[in-house]
Amino acid sequence: MPSLRERAADLPTSSGVYLFKNARGKVLYVGKAVNLRARVRQYLSGADERTMVPFLVSRAKDVDVVVTETEKEALLLENHLIKKHRPKYNVKLRDDSNFLHLRIDLSQEWPRYTLTRSVRADRARYFGPYHSASKARQTLAFVSRAYPLRTCTDQVLRSRSRPCLLAQMGRCVAPCVGAVAPEDYAEIARQSTLMLGGRQREAITHLRERMHDHAERLEFEKAARVRDLIVSIEATLERQSVVDTRLGERDVWGLYREGRQGAIAVLPVREGLMGQPLARMLPALVGEDAEILSSLINAWYAPGVPIPDEVLLPVLPTDTAALAEVLSERRGKRVFLRVPQRGPKVRLVDLATENARVRYLAETDEAQRHARAMGELAEALELPEPPRRMECFDNSNLQGTSPVAAMAVFIDGRPARAEYRRYRIKTVVGSDDYASMREVLERRLRRGLDEGLLPDLLVVDGGKGQLGIASAVLEDLGLHTLPVCGIVKPRTEHRRGERSATDKVVLPHRKDPLKLPASHPGLRILQHLRDETHRAAVRYHRKVRSASNLASALEGIPGVGPKRRKALLRELGSVEAVALADVETIAAVPGVGLGVARAIKDAFDRGSI
Repeated sequence: MPSLRERAADLPTSSGVYLFKNARGKVLYVGKAVNLRARVRQYLSGADERTMVPFLVSRAKDVDVVVTETEKEALLLENHLIKKHRPKYNVKLRDDSNFLHLRIDLSQEWPRYTLTRSVRADRARYFGPYHSASKARQTLAFVSRAYPLRTCTDQVLRSRSRPCLLAQMGRCVAPCVGAVAPEDYAEIARQSTLMLGGRQREAITHLRERMHDHAERLEFEKAARVRDLIVSIEATLERQSVVDTRLGERDVWGLYREGRQGAIAVLPVREGLMGQPLARMLPALVGEDAEILSSLINAWYAPGVPIPDEVLLPVLPTDTAALAEVLSERRGKRVFLRVPQRGPKVRLVDLATENARVRYLAETDEAQRHARAMGELAEALELPEPPRRMECFDNSNLQGTSPVAAMAVFIDGRPARAEYRRYRIKTVVGSDDYASMREVLERRLRRGLDEGLLPDLLVVDGGKGQLGIASAVLEDLGLHTLPVCGIVKPRTEHRRGERSATDKVVLPHRKDPLKLPASHPGLRILQHLRDETHRAAVRYHRKVRSASNLASALEGIPGVGPKRRKALLRELGSVEAVALADVETIAAVPGVGLGVARAIKDAFDRGSI
């Protein structure tokens, strides 16, 4: 197979998209270029001193290209491939919990507002994004008070035969019973979009007309409600800053970077008023500011997202003309991308950049603390570097019944819940935690060897016994160098009255447990990982046990009839609690007695139920 440099030498000199891949063919980075060969060679020449480039090149084993006829096609294809492959070294603008938007489809006969996290290229209008769900819902509630559009679903609308409570309160014009003409309803919906689109002054003019109409008809309560809405909107406008006396519409972008991390802030300006900025962290940055902004803007203004007349930027994107053409087509009107040189617009860009800087500093304060915690964890466990992927295992069963196990995964010290796994124990009969641990570890590690995905640190919930099992499995599989540790609660110390004792860490090469202070940040990460694993195992065990109807187990014990069974479950809460209780506790349940309590305890101890 030719080397990466040899592959780069044979690349075409036309425009297109390039994809760096690792040894397993996973896409690491997607980029666009006017000259593919020159751009890829720039990465491999060693002259590029950008922070993330050496990491990218060291992991890349192959490069693929897709040739396009124009720079605009490359821009669109890059955005599509980034969304498809989610490469590690590309900027991830949105995560799985996208910003909320308000959606309304004005082409419907009776349109209504809904909240959505996905923006589609349909006929609907979208407003937002909103930085929090509460903010989006507050906005929706405010618009619903100002404009009495329906809130019910299409199905409810079709089935209703009389006005609902909202209609009786004046909060809906009741299209369900024909109380409003379609053209009048459409006008209310159109006016509501003025407000959400930032044209509050025009919206206030329409509201004043409504207020006067109600007053002329002697509908003074309705006029008062509209008056209160006008006051509320005007109070909001007074709190906003007038930053453009020409009442223009534009988004102002700010970008702040420190090495391979940074943040952006988008400052919306509507009718000359500055709205709340939307700030976002940007980890793992590769490329110059112009490249980064190009990808961000292309992703931010997805089809269906409102785009203003003008976008102000700290630097022009590398493909300004193509990007402006794409945005103009999405908007249906011309969009300008500009870098202001003087005057108020320069101050706006500076303000957006300052918002990005503030967001970055606020985030990295916590991030730096987390990085120090990971460093201290590595130091305590005598690891050469902080473990990127940590996996922890725990078993759960009830007197050997429904045995299960769970694996929790932390990436860079944070839960990666999509990576969690659950296991049913297949080869172990009865309550044997050591054998169950061996089975689960062997299954996980053998699969990891096949797939090429192993943890940087293996953690077991338990002491020397569980750690010995884990070490033996690693030895059998030839994984001698894979770090492993156990974390165990200080039950012995607590029984001796040492209530301040904290969890202990056991290591293969140490005779005595490692006793870290309760405030040790590395210990807190291990505790969090252990607790996540325990919760996952217990939840899965409860699910499996419930499915097998373990509660019926009490029926098989001589002397335990319906009344005693009901009393036991009422007093102790569950069959699991009965199984774990001692004879005296069981006997104390009204109607049970010492003899029956011993029979119950013997049945659970023998594992006969």
